[in-house]
This record gives sequence, C-alpha cells and structure tokens, in this order.
Amino acid sequence: MASDGTERPRGRWRGLVFRGYDIAVDAVILGVIPLMLVALAFAFLEAVASTIHLFPDFRPQTMDTFTLRVLVEQILDVVILIELFNTFMDYARTRRIRLSTLLDVTIVFSLREVLIKLYGQKFSAEDIITLVVVIIVLVIARSITMRFSPHPPSRA
Repeated sequence: MASDGTERPRGRWRGLVFRGYDIAVDAVILGVIPLMLVALAFAFLEAVASTIHLFPDFRPQTMDTFTLRVLVEQILDVVILIELFNTFMDYARTRRIRLSTLLDVTIVFSLREVLIKLYGQKFSAEDIITLVVVIIVLVIARSITMRFSPHPPSRA
C-alpha cells in the first residue's frame, strides 16, 4: 500500500494471483473429495465381496490360503486408504501437512508390508528386521513430533 492509502498496482496483482490460486486449490480439493470417497467405497466393497466369496468354502481343509491372503491385503489396503484420505482432509482443513500425519501413514503402510510378508511366509530375516527397524524409527519420530508439536493434540 502506498502512504496515501491506495494500493500499489504490483501488490494488487499479487493479491489477485494469490486469490486465484486459493480458489483453484479449493476447487481441486472439492473435486477430489468425492473421488476419494468413491475410491474408498470401492475398496471397501471389494473387501466385503472377497469375504462373502470365502463363506461357501469356509472349511479349514479346503480354505485357499491365497484367497485369504488377498483378503487380508485388501483389508489392509482399506486401512491405508483411510490414513491417506485423513492426511488429505487434514490438509484441506488446515492448508498444511503435519509431519505427524505423514508419519502415521508411513507407519501404517510399513506395518501392512510386515503383516503381508509374515502372513504370506515370503520373507527373509533381513527383510523383516529392516522393516521392523524402519517402523521403530518412525514410531520414535512420531513420538518426538508429539512431544515437540507446536499445537497440542486435540482430545476429540
């Protein structure tokens, strides 16, 4: 602003550009939210359909371990989608991404990988140890972010 109270042309253009950017980001966010809900619904319905598909063959001697493994993976995928969407919704509300939220998603994804490897019995000791060390480091980092967070966690 100039000393006489009028806005300088450069500042006005800058304000218009930033306002246009904010409107564009809001439009994208509003467009992505329904898509996320549809993706989450499809992932959930796929897990439900797989579960229903298992019922006719639900005898221990005829249970297909591959089908059961796929079901576990699908359920874990739904959990990961929920965490990713929570991260996106947190950004949509606050217009910033918190490190603790990103760590939550990464921890859930890493746990998914460990569970899939253990459940599928396709792992080496080195793989599991590496993933567990990564998870421990992530949990420690998550604890540190909670300890030194500029905003205390809400008790909802």
